[in-house]
Amino acid sequence: MNASAYGPAKPAAAPLVEVITMDNDKISAGKNALERCVSDCEKTVIIHALRRTKGNPSDAAAILGTTKRVLAGKIHKYEIDCTQFETH
Repeated sequence: MNASAYGPAKPAAAPLVEVITMDNDKISAGKNALERCVSDCEKTVIIHALRRTKGNPSDAAAILGTTKRVLAGKIHKYEIDCTQFETH
């Protein structure tokens, strides 16, 4: 059986996150600089997933490969308002 028997190939999903750049001040800011950079990156990734899912935490958790409960904790930690991503 050839590949065309399964129908047309699906395009690859768009990347969730673009390259994140950080300035030297943020990177060399001393104590806990790595933690701050990782937190900033994590928050950015969560926001991108929520935008992509129009603010749906369950769908965003699936995209991110985590549970809704874990994501809810991070949404609370970073004080992200999911309703800002909803379309009306």
